[in-house]
Amino acid sequence: MSKIQFFCLFLTFFGICLTSSQFRINSNGLSYQEQLKEITRRLEDQRYNQQKDFKFFPPQFYEMKGLYSSNIHGNAMDKNNTFFYHLIREYVGCPDSNMFVTNFVLSAMLDCAELGTIEIDQEKFEESIDAILQFRDKNQKEGIPSYSFWKQNYKNGTWYSYPQNLQKVAEMIKIMPDWAKKLLIKLGLPFVAVADKIADAFHLPPDADDSSVNIALGIRIMNSPLIRQSIKEKWIKSNHNLQEYYQLLKKYSYKPFDVSNSSVNTLDVRTYFAFHNYLQTLNKTSNFSVFTTWIRSTDDQIPSMIEIPGNTNNFDCSVISNTLFGLHNILLNSNQTVVNEIFDEELQGLYLNSTNVIIYAIDSYISKSHPDIAFLYYPSVYDFYWFVARNVHLLNSNYDKIPNQLIKDVVDALNKSMKNQGTIYILNNTLADKNGNLYWQEFLGIYNNKTYHEDETFSTVMALNALIDIWTISKTDENGKVKRIFDSQTPQNVTTTIQKGMQTLLKKNSFSKSNQNAFFSGSFKSLNTLSIYPMNVNHYLNGTEFDPHTADFIALQQVKGVKGIIDEKEYQEMLKQKWFNLNVIEEFTGYNSQILSYPYWSSPAITYSMGASLISKYQSLQSND
Repeated sequence: MSKIQFFCLFLTFFGICLTSSQFRINSNGLSYQEQLKEITRRLEDQRYNQQKDFKFFPPQFYEMKGLYSSNIHGNAMDKNNTFFYHLIREYVGCPDSNMFVTNFVLSAMLDCAELGTIEIDQEKFEESIDAILQFRDKNQKEGIPSYSFWKQNYKNGTWYSYPQNLQKVAEMIKIMPDWAKKLLIKLGLPFVAVADKIADAFHLPPDADDSSVNIALGIRIMNSPLIRQSIKEKWIKSNHNLQEYYQLLKKYSYKPFDVSNSSVNTLDVRTYFAFHNYLQTLNKTSNFSVFTTWIRSTDDQIPSMIEIPGNTNNFDCSVISNTLFGLHNILLNSNQTVVNEIFDEELQGLYLNSTNVIIYAIDSYISKSHPDIAFLYYPSVYDFYWFVARNVHLLNSNYDKIPNQLIKDVVDALNKSMKNQGTIYILNNTLADKNGNLYWQEFLGIYNNKTYHEDETFSTVMALNALIDIWTISKTDENGKVKRIFDSQTPQNVTTTIQKGMQTLLKKNSFSKSNQNAFFSGSFKSLNTLSIYPMNVNHYLNGTEFDPHTADFIALQQVKGVKGIIDEKEYQEMLKQKWFNLNVIEEFTGYNSQILSYPYWSSPAITYSMGASLISKYQSLQSND
């Protein structure tokens, strides 16, 4: 049998397996108490309980024992939004073993355990932690908690990210005949057809997002009486050097007024456009800096091994929120000596500036005007609102433990934004069914006045988690059980919305529908995200400059950025010019298009685990009524 036949059989086998696992319909009516049990059962089905290597034949994807599953799908669409393309979106994908999904699942399980709704299986929890720890950046010395999205391989003295399944698919694409590649393009999967040409884009640097959610989970583990000692010892052994980790974040932060010969003063053109109004307000004599996504700079890239996508660093408000969450967990759960060592004057400035960016994003409703470039890696705006909300909940619940006035000022500012503009956005985007129950949806499968409700369950779960975390605090009773309590100032329309939203999720079969989501994605996912914006840094990786107005757009070989802060009048003139022979598209055009398809990560395990966390919170609130 030829390799081409192997590949066709491989795709068929994958489609059958994925379809059979996701078409199961639960026809049994579930009581309120049974819903959580049903969700956790479904969650367990998403776990990799055995280690599996990639095989061409018999076809088998790589699975890392202890991780929870996610799949890379394509947002394929035709002009009529036909059911066929709904099936492509829903059931065609590539399994991906990353640490990110599992981190969120374990955190949600801790939520449930603390609220007394589940008991953690210590053996499986430890297996999952063992898996996560393998994603630590081995280019850093032992103990520095710098993490990569994918596990690393070793070559020529350097550790680099190596997504097993994606790399193998790229190898198969190399031997695929042209007619098969054309078929993939016709199916709305053009990025698959060129996977062999963009394989270097998979070699991501470590990032503040993965690293910080690992820190947040680890600090919770270290302070939880529900987690056994062997797990705590493993985590702290690999993650004890927090001080040097934050040195890395300071080193690679965005510093627009830096005058050294460094790329840290240069920002992705998309991020600059999204925030240019805010950046114009900065005092040019200040030591302004913001947490960036990648723990790497353009200067430090290693060609074909460690490269920033697009070759220029950016900041993403969702990533910043997760970075703050990791830092908040440290500051609230460490002694004053540790706080003083880590939270020095430079980090305090970085912390305050980054928080102000988040507040600007909330207050300006950037989630409506330009979510695609404000949240480059998180298509779901409810991801963003929940990421901020869990910071608010953590800080409000531990207000007495806050170590200094700066953080208390941040708490006040975050509360003001999230209890006003943040809450307003979530409330204004509710939808109602025929019975008056409320739900939310975003963009998956919504086009040409037609919807397939693909991300409805996930969006509803995340929106409700955000509302509850904004408006409640956690208190531990004399028996050690955590209870959720509403803020006494919670508006009636908020509690009513939560109640009616929960009625939707507590109906029988509510988690038997689509549990897909676009929990995260690559940064290129709309016409607005193609870097067609003004720039003053424009050269190839070899240093040769190109004319940014007339050159061909070559994403992987060009460095495109904004150095420093461009005068606003000049920037407005630049917006009128063509870049790469194209006009700047200033308005958000949406995520769904028949002319542009892109990959996104979907994980039903995220929907289930976040749903379990939500129901646990809601049960606790009800028990306090």
